[in-house]
Parts: sequence; C-alpha cells; structure tokens
Amino acid sequence: MIKTHPTELMLRAFAADELPLPLAVGVSAHCELCPECAARLQTCEEALARQYLESADQPAAMSETMPEELDAMLAGILQQPVASPSELGQSVRQAPELRVAGQSYRLPRVLARHHAPKWRHVGAIRQHSLPLDEMGARASLLHIEAGGRIPEHTHKGYELTLLLAGNMQEGDICYQAGDFIWRDASHAHSPHTPDGCLCYTVQDAPVHFTKGLSRLLNGISHRLY
Repeated sequence: MIKTHPTELMLRAFAADELPLPLAVGVSAHCELCPECAARLQTCEEALARQYLESADQPAAMSETMPEELDAMLAGILQQPVASPSELGQSVRQAPELRVAGQSYRLPRVLARHHAPKWRHVGAIRQHSLPLDEMGARASLLHIEAGGRIPEHTHKGYELTLLLAGNMQEGDICYQAGDFIWRDASHAHSPHTPDGCLCYTVQDAPVHFTKGLSRLLNGISHRLY
C-alpha cells in the first residue's frame, strides 16, 4: 500500500503546468502508480478547466477578432490521426523493459524512453542522470541492489524519491513501489533496501554526508546530484 503522496498544492501546480520538469515527471509517474492521486489530479484539472471557462467570457469586440484563428486551430486538431484502442494497447505492450543487475523493470510511461541508461556504478548503487534539468532541479534513476544502503546524509535543498519498484527502509517505515518520499534540510537519513529497489530521484542541490568516510565525498557532492 502506498503511504506517501504529493501534496494537494503540488498536484494543483502540476495541473497548472507550474512545476519544474523533473518534478512534473515524478508526479506523472506517481499518478500512474497511484489511482488515488490520479483521481485527485483529475479533480484539480477539472477545477482549473472551470476557472478557465469562466474567465474566457470576453467582450464581444474582442471575440469577433478571434473566430478565424480558432477555427483554423480546431480544424488542425481534428485532422490529427487518432490511434485505435488496439494500437494504443500494442504500443504499451511493446515498451521495452529496463534491465539492470539481473533484474527487469517496467517503467511508467513518462519514463519509458529511458530504458537503456548508462549507469555510474559504486558498490551496490547504480545511478544514471536523466536529461530533464530545469530550474536548478536534476533527475536520476537510482538502482540499489538487495542489502544496499546510502550513507547517512542531509540536504542543502529538497530531494524527491519516487519508488518505482522494490522496497526501501527508513527507520521503522518500509516504503513500497509508488511511494512519493519528500526530504529536505530538516531530514538526516540513511535509506537501505532489504530486497533491492529502483527509484526516480529529483534534487535541486547536492546532498551533505554526515557520518564516517562518506563525509570525504562532500567536496565533490556537486558532481553526484
């Protein structure tokens, strides 16, 4: 069962296209995994649509200058080919799986194109930076083998971890696929995975390692996020 979700404010920002691209991708992937948030997002989108329609009542003089442009735009939209349900189902079935460390994973549709990452490999951890940078936020795929642990750290900014597959343990909490985990400078944690996991992560600043030899990485942590 999914324990952690985007806030209502974040869902509204996503519906209004106000999030940085890496966070928007994370919300989209979570909503594909979480029917509850998919329904909440639909409610936000319907509310925005009503607001737009209510604000679209323009003076007649202005509306008279628009019909030809609107007609041309609508005609172009309606002329676009529409895929049949069978074609849509076939495209989903044919989406390639991501294979790593002897495991295969089916990615959410918004991430499916990134099925052949070039991993940076350190111990049980593999990381691949995604070409989604925007507004200072960076996104990665992170794979941790069974029994792997990330050294204790805190954050100079925020960190989103969307668990795509497997499980992740923090203290007494065991997160499962679909969990949308938000951390910032108020958190110090050392997540580990009993069975292995695949995550989508977003950070807007380097992490700061707080214990042991991993603190030596703080001088180059800007290269790791």
